[in-house]
Amino acid sequence: MTFTRRQFMKAGVAVSAASAFPSIWWRVREAAATLDPCETGVNLVIVHVEGGNDGINMVIPKSDGTGQNRTAYDTVRLPGGINIAQSSLAATQIGNDPLHNGELALHPHMVGLKALYDSGNLAVMCGVHYPNPNLSHDVSSTIWYRADPSLVGPGSGWMGRTVDTLCSASSSAVPAVDTEGQLNPLFYGNTSVFAFDSLSDLVFPVSDAITNAGLKSAYRNSFSNIYSNAVNNAAGFLKSIGATGSTASDKVDLYGSANESLATNLNGLLHGSGAFGVSGVRQNFTLARNLRTVFALMKGAQPGNQPLGCRIFRVSIGGFDTHTDQGSYTNTAIATKVQNGFPGEYHGSLMHHIDRALSAFWADVQGDAVLKGTTVLMTFSEFGRRVEENGDHDQHSGTDHGTAAPQFVIGPKAGESAIATHLVGGVYGAYPELDTPNLDDDGNAVFQLDFRHIYGEIINRWLGLSGPTAKSILGGYDYLTDPASANFLA
Repeated sequence: MTFTRRQFMKAGVAVSAASAFPSIWWRVREAAATLDPCETGVNLVIVHVEGGNDGINMVIPKSDGTGQNRTAYDTVRLPGGINIAQSSLAATQIGNDPLHNGELALHPHMVGLKALYDSGNLAVMCGVHYPNPNLSHDVSSTIWYRADPSLVGPGSGWMGRTVDTLCSASSSAVPAVDTEGQLNPLFYGNTSVFAFDSLSDLVFPVSDAITNAGLKSAYRNSFSNIYSNAVNNAAGFLKSIGATGSTASDKVDLYGSANESLATNLNGLLHGSGAFGVSGVRQNFTLARNLRTVFALMKGAQPGNQPLGCRIFRVSIGGFDTHTDQGSYTNTAIATKVQNGFPGEYHGSLMHHIDRALSAFWADVQGDAVLKGTTVLMTFSEFGRRVEENGDHDQHSGTDHGTAAPQFVIGPKAGESAIATHLVGGVYGAYPELDTPNLDDDGNAVFQLDFRHIYGEIINRWLGLSGPTAKSILGGYDYLTDPASANFLA
């Protein structure tokens, strides 16, 4: 029996083992059938906000305090343009700026994250970036991926080095998943990682025209025998390829049994029902779909919630390079905005997507007795946006590439965590000063909290590696001695 190239190519993900390696089997090497110790433990979900998010309009100064941030905001972001009025911020007001005690608020569409802040499950990191900022998307993204502001260290990713350390005693572990079909550089390292677009891609590559179960089984056995023979009879690289194919085949079956229908709140959002959806309106955006996949994988193989061994995940949401047409906020009811597609409010629609997807995901996590105490989610973007808006101060205005921006971390608070470490909700860092004398030479805000500090706390306090190990992974940066500390994990 033979496969045609067309049959393999139609299979998308599953073709990778049999032909040229990319996609899900691109980075799977010799994994064992049973779970490795480093495939068990707490979960981490990394949300990449791609394009450079306007953090000034995500976490907004509501008052000056002892500084000038609200005054400066109103001076360079005008009504009719991208300015969001103080009167629109009462419902999403959070804590105050640690530096000048000015009041802060989330974007008005972020009512779900406001609720998580109030419950103690959200930490807001202000002014996050790195020294000597770079305004190129590609370069700055690489800096964040590698945790290396100078790009003089190894080409591996910070999470790649982290899982290499966690799995140093095993060459067979597959502890992480990238929900895009191509592996992101933050996972570059020596440890295997699955990368695929959706669970529906996890199928054995047999033509749709073949409906006979016995014939499909024969094809499957022929495929498996190729790799079994390589494992048993080959050596070196060919033996490794054989182990890769056998393992990937086993993993595909298990991963493919994960059930996305278990994500009740995310499905409600996507299909227009429940606490997070707008009745009768489908909101089928990528971040919500990918978080639904992550939740299904964390629940495990079905039936029976059998652990799959993946516990570190990357998802993304794009579209944040808003040089123009960022849009003007209006007080129209959110259901009306959703129904009409957020006319004239592009960035506001993205804020809604982040809020709904993260909030619904966390509600699903909180509804699971195991996951609610073992899951942390963090966001990052390669940079923020310029303080001053572009254009004619209307809905077509936008913002150029900037520097410091806020990040979110969501996790179990004291009494909820299954391990000794828990999240301490609140506002951390310092809101970057927006008035002209305090900007850098390019008119951008000066960072207040090194992004590697957040990585360090995650590596050390959540994933359980030592402080010196975290320092090594971060290229010598010691988050424990940096005076601009956060301590959002305790």
